[in-house]
Amino acid sequence: MNRALDRDRRSSSQVWLDVVSAVDYLSRGHRPGLTVYDALEEALRWHIGALVAGYSEYPTEVDQNDLPWDDPDALRTALEQLALHNPPDADDEQSTSAHALHTALTHWVRQMSDQYNEGCTWAHPT
Repeated sequence: MNRALDRDRRSSSQVWLDVVSAVDYLSRGHRPGLTVYDALEEALRWHIGALVAGYSEYPTEVDQNDLPWDDPDALRTALEQLALHNPPDADDEQSTSAHALHTALTHWVRQMSDQYNEGCTWAHPT
């Protein structure tokens, strides 16, 4: 168990629900064929880009054209890059992979909400 996320279990679960809701909506119109795995891969690419660029926060606008990956297994590559650019630090719970995934997905959900849902939260499918 990850103690940092244990304390924040509800918001971690909420982020995953928001991702599923966003993907459900976007895949029906704005981004046909989008899957949860595509969303995770895209979120990780943005997160890694921010790590490599040295941003303390994500840029407010993410230009998808600046991220040209033509990779047959882009999620694997993103996970490998996450491991490469986010080494664990025993003294820092913020450097865990779980925290990086949570941070990346949180940003992705916000970005998709701003771009495609007028900044509103996503309604969860029933």
